Order: sequence, then C-alpha cells, then structure tokens
Amino acid sequence: MDKLTARATVVDQFAHGKPFPVTEPRLQLSELPLHGIIRVQGDAKDPAFQAALRTALCMELPASERVSAMREARLAWAGPNEWLYFCSLSTEKETLVTLKQTLADQFATVTHISDSRVSFIVTGPDAPNFLSKGCGIDLYSTSFEPGKVVTTRFAGLPAMLMRRSGDVYVIYFDVASAGYVLDWMLDAVDEFRA
Repeated sequence: MDKLTARATVVDQFAHGKPFPVTEPRLQLSELPLHGIIRVQGDAKDPAFQAALRTALCMELPASERVSAMREARLAWAGPNEWLYFCSLSTEKETLVTLKQTLADQFATVTHISDSRVSFIVTGPDAPNFLSKGCGIDLYSTSFEPGKVVTTRFAGLPAMLMRRSGDVYVIYFDVASAGYVLDWMLDAVDEFRA
C-alpha cells in the first residue's frame, strides 16, 4: 500500500528553474505552508449566531473587509454572511468539530477548505507596488491598513488579499491556479530584482 504524505506547499513543481522564493532586499515572495482554513457561513445579524461564534472561536465577527485576530488565528470577512477562519494545522480538526457542534442548531454552514487554497506571503517596502501590478486595490497605508482584507481579482483570477501588518500581505487563490499564479508573479517580480 502506498504511503500518502500530506503536502506542505504546492508551487515548488511550478517554478521551472526560476528563483523561488524571491528574496530581494525590498521585496520577498514565498508560499505559505499549508494551514487550516475553515469557511463559516451564517446570518451576521443574528445575535445567537454571533454568540455561538464568539464561544467557539473566542473572537468577535469582524466588520466588512476586516480581520479579527488572536494569537496565530484569524477570522476574515469573505463576503456578506461569510468568513474564513485561518488557524494552524494542529488546531484545525478540533476547531472544525467545535464549530460544527456549536453551530449545530443555527442556520449556518461550516466547511473545511484548507486543501483548496494556495497562499503567498509578500513582504517588504516594494510589496504594495508589486501587488498593484495584479489588482486595482489601493494598497497604501491610508486606504488598506493592517487588518484589512478584500476579495478581488488578481492577475485576472479570484483572490483574497489580506494585509497582516506593516509591509506584510497574504494573498489566497484556488489551488488549481497555483502554476498560473506563480508564473505571473515570477514574471512580474523581474522589475523589482536588485
């Protein structure tokens, strides 16, 4: 019987000899290793739903285009009545069970989606300029401050873009797009190389 090994990253096979991760003085780009992602859908205006999530996750529902964070976990607004909960792989299964039990009597849906996403972290002073090549979002501090998240199109594909802090951005795509996204990013990064 074959021994299956869970993936930690997916894009190594798509670099095709180009240097990746990118480690330039003003721009760094790498893939985030696999981590837990749980989609939660429910009525944001329902006090019982809010209380159930508060109990299960120990954090408040974030406002539109915002992220609530506690330690390494984040709850990000993904659209009206939809949020994505990001956590470590070590706590993912327990959190999934807790959410399903806590929301069992609610009009809500909890879905495990970790394996369906690929994520890239983009850091450094040139991160906003690099990311602006792929989307029309104003990424500078006054418009896109830390703790903000948007769903948008990036390089023509649906994506979720989150600003964690300072010059630290994370962008999520459907895992099926990993090869295309990496090719696009490695072409776009050329003008930022020292």
